[in-house]
Amino acid sequence: MATIVVTDSSAHIPEELIQEHGIRVVPFHISFEGDDFLEGEKYSHQEFYQRLSNCREFPTTSQPSVGEFIEVFTQKTAPGDKILGIFMSSALSGTFQSARMAADYVKDRNLVIYDSLSSTLGLGFQVLKACECIKKASDNIMEEVSAVRDKIKLFFLVDNLENIVRSGRLPKALGVIGDWLGIRPILTVRQGQLVLYHKVRCKRKGLQKLVSDFENAARKAIIEKVGIAHVDAASDAESLRQMLSKIYQGRIFVAEAGPAVGLHIGSGGLALIYY
Repeated sequence: MATIVVTDSSAHIPEELIQEHGIRVVPFHISFEGDDFLEGEKYSHQEFYQRLSNCREFPTTSQPSVGEFIEVFTQKTAPGDKILGIFMSSALSGTFQSARMAADYVKDRNLVIYDSLSSTLGLGFQVLKACECIKKASDNIMEEVSAVRDKIKLFFLVDNLENIVRSGRLPKALGVIGDWLGIRPILTVRQGQLVLYHKVRCKRKGLQKLVSDFENAARKAIIEKVGIAHVDAASDAESLRQMLSKIYQGRIFVAEAGPAVGLHIGSGGLALIYY
């Protein structure tokens, strides 16, 4: 019997690793200028953000449907196969709930639907851990994934508060005060929800705070994986990567966040993820 890993398109896993491990990625839906399409299919992320800067109506996103999950769970799988579905935090998206509802219709597969309590590479690193466990034939796959979930640190340095307030994931009052005072928040994820972690006056100080905290964490424990996600901010992401590379000698994943995450964080946003 095969073991298959399924996730959603907010995981930001590099394409070569998706192909290597045979990960099945279910995309979010994007509604943009009267057009509905799947994340990553009609536009590259860079093309999307370029068009976004000139659009009149703000795009919306929606999670994959129950029917789409049923199709993914059954297509190219066989009765008895084990399917591990690891998805964006249920506090940030309805994706987990859609997948769980779909599992009720697929009784002849051994389905595990798991809430990552995270997003972007915080989710992606849990998916990759599951793939690594499958490769080494571990008997405790979800226990090892859960251990990663407990250790994940995820920080968003937000360049513009407008989008994240509009999405309802940050109190409006904080957005108004932040814009008035020129404050840029660093957000983190706790129990799957976005919360305020720190406030800075400019992006440079925000980067310094992220790197300083990372350095302190690296002194206390071995860091296994490090990633950066950005929203139309490749230059800032590269600056952060170079700063981190002076502390951490392993691979630093760099991903451009798709609209499912990027529309809420806003253009110029950066995320630092590690465990």
